[in-house]
Amino acid sequence: MRSPIDVLAGRVGGFQKMEIARRTVPCYKHDIEKEGERLSVCLLVDSGKLYRFPFETLKGIRGLEVKARFLRGEMEHLRLREFQPGLCRYVERADQAV
Repeated sequence: MRSPIDVLAGRVGGFQKMEIARRTVPCYKHDIEKEGERLSVCLLVDSGKLYRFPFETLKGIRGLEVKARFLRGEMEHLRLREFQPGLCRYVERADQAV
C-alpha cells in the first residue's frame, strides 16, 4: 500500500518511478525448461542481472511495484543465466542439476 507521502514523492516500493524505469529493461529470451524451449518476457536489472518476468499482464503502478521487488532482490528464484545469445536457463535449477 502506498502512503500519501509516497504518492506525492512519486515513489513505488521504496524507489522513485524514474529510477525503476532507468534500472529495468524488458526483453524477450528463449527460456529452456523441462517442458522445452519457449519465448518468454525477461527483465534485465542494472545491466547485469537477468530475470524471468511472469507478470506480463500487470500495468501501471502494480507493474512498477513488482519491478521494485526485482530491484530489492526478492525474486532471486526467477534469476536466469544466458549461456548462448538468446538462450537462458534458471540459475537455481542449473546448480541443482550438477
